Amino acid sequence: MVGSGFALGGAMTFAGAPPFAALLSIGAGAAAGFRMLYHPGGVPILVYHSVSPNASWLPWAANTSIRPETLRRHLQAFRIGGWTIISTSELVQARRRGRPVRPRSLVLHFDDAYLDNYLFAAPILREFDAPATFFASTDFVTPGQAPRPLSNDPVDWRGYMNAAELREMDADPLFDVEAHGTNHACVPVSGRRIDIATGQNWRKYAPLSWARIEGDKSMWYRAVDPPAVLSEGAAILENDSAFSGRWWRNGVVEGEAAFHARVEQMLVTAHDGLAAILGRPPKVMAWPFDRCCAISIQAARRVGFEAVTGGRGENRPGEAPDILSRVHMQDYAFGGGPPQLETLAARARANGAAGRLPWHMLTAIAARMRRRRFGKPGYAVS
Repeated sequence: MVGSGFALGGAMTFAGAPPFAALLSIGAGAAAGFRMLYHPGGVPILVYHSVSPNASWLPWAANTSIRPETLRRHLQAFRIGGWTIISTSELVQARRRGRPVRPRSLVLHFDDAYLDNYLFAAPILREFDAPATFFASTDFVTPGQAPRPLSNDPVDWRGYMNAAELREMDADPLFDVEAHGTNHACVPVSGRRIDIATGQNWRKYAPLSWARIEGDKSMWYRAVDPPAVLSEGAAILENDSAFSGRWWRNGVVEGEAAFHARVEQMLVTAHDGLAAILGRPPKVMAWPFDRCCAISIQAARRVGFEAVTGGRGENRPGEAPDILSRVHMQDYAFGGGPPQLETLAARARANGAAGRLPWHMLTAIAARMRRRRFGKPGYAVS
């Protein structure tokens, strides 16, 4: 649209139109293009995962973990940029009532309820008086009924929050703990092979085993040997989230009735299990991998969730009020360089998600530079 506006102005000039008319045409074209690219009013929901000085225990750390100093830089950038960080519940209630939130509002999410969120992220968020929501999968709540202190040993930063830590976070007026499902699994959806399991790569495919393991999976990363489904030489099949993929087993795709029943049972278990931990029912369901389908959304509503993630919009009026759209945040956004680049990346993500579309160009440049260092994002848990 911008290009067509300028082209029209140039054509009028060469056609002998008065210079003033040509300038008006150019100005009108530029204004129209600017309106197309500048449409503020969206509410960014920025998603983080691990926040740790050393997250090497996570096979997907390069794509899902950030350093505490990066989180601090992001929050500083939001403060300087005039952003107001609001809670998920404030956004959900405003959208349900059809009311706008204050301009330049954004929301912070932390998926997977890693222990490092409790140890490192929470103190930084409190420092900035920043509300945030933490999403926990019930099969990954670490056993233990006492909060753990910060240690200088990176081994003690591994894993997930326990019930006491989740309750402590939820009791803080700044924070909420909400649902992230049960097993955070992927399931095969066809017989098409995409990789082969080896002793070096099986951990990054761990979610393919989680659907087959009942109960507590919070210590999966301590395993020395892979589960049978990921043993040396096993085929890694095309897969999808357990909340959206129809499970392909023994050459047969899961029927719709079985898929409906499986999804609903997982949601009931997630809802009731987290309610038992927190002493209150959870209100929001963040889909693992942000993958869902119409059936899982409908089931979540029946179970009692007031909102779910997985949207592809900008959290504006006119969009489904109970479906939240999110943007995932990463560290080393430009592939490295001076720390000021992390500040610039945070500004680009927030402004682009709010509807200031020229910022997307900067985000695209950053993504390309990051791929040069780390390669394609590949398989990651979110």
